Amino acid sequence: MTRRAQTTAVLAVIAGAIGISFAAIFAKKAMQQDVGPMASAFWRLVLAIPIFTALAWPTLRRGKLMQRYWTPFLLLPPLFFGLDLLTWHLAFTFTTAGVSTLLANVSVVFVGIGGWLLLREKLDWRWAAGAFLAMSGVGALAIMTQASTSAPDPLRGNVLSLGTALCYAGYLLSAKVLRRATPTSIIMLSVVTGAPLVLLVGMLVTGEQFLPKTADAWLWLILLAIVPQSLGQGLVIWGLRSLPASFGAVVLLIQPVATTVWGSLMLGELLSAWDIGFGMLVLGGIVLARFGTHEPQATTLQPCNTPNSNCKV
Repeated sequence: MTRRAQTTAVLAVIAGAIGISFAAIFAKKAMQQDVGPMASAFWRLVLAIPIFTALAWPTLRRGKLMQRYWTPFLLLPPLFFGLDLLTWHLAFTFTTAGVSTLLANVSVVFVGIGGWLLLREKLDWRWAAGAFLAMSGVGALAIMTQASTSAPDPLRGNVLSLGTALCYAGYLLSAKVLRRATPTSIIMLSVVTGAPLVLLVGMLVTGEQFLPKTADAWLWLILLAIVPQSLGQGLVIWGLRSLPASFGAVVLLIQPVATTVWGSLMLGELLSAWDIGFGMLVLGGIVLARFGTHEPQATTLQPCNTPNSNCKV
């Protein structure tokens, strides 16, 4: 891989991370218009379907899609991403956008474990030390964070955010494996068409309001579909092919920093000294864990359903 190609991939993931940093903000803005947490996640995906259909159309119109790209593993990113959004959007109702985004990025610890087990990525002592620091910070946040008007039940929100981290790790790892032989547009189209089913089940179980009632609510949902979902997620998955699986999770550390700024400016959410201190501990641990993760030497991969395929899952 050339330095230029690697730089392009890194810039794509960084730009994607900045786009995704608006996810919690736009979702909370929609929720202030009486849109439920799961409904906001549902419409975030459904409204993005035309965008990703257009992006995938050159591939779709060539035909033989099922024969060329179908694999049972194509069902995993939608499943994990649907669960990721379900837990994360629920967390917004209990804690701040910044803290929920920070804890969701503990996914780097889970991605490191999964990359080591499934993708043969190597971990060294820095990963172990970073994981320890990050999880120590998470534990401290869960214990010490005090309730406020913007964080009515931080403990419950933190637990949900950690569930988000686990689900997002599954999403990144499954997308990493698929991205070896499947176009980004096909993966993302499967996500925006499959993940809403997970959220729809959640809404049916809880009886949550399905349709937004105001024009302002639709505006925030459309922005949510375009900026974080289409641009942000699309750029991250596109860049992930050329980078270690763990790198995609770690660059998203831009998210909690940016989301905290947007949350202060757009939602009036202020972090306590405990939030900032333990948040920095989590952030430092995740950075250290990133430097302790090493991708194995690349091999030439064939589509997963071909006789000579060497996809490992």
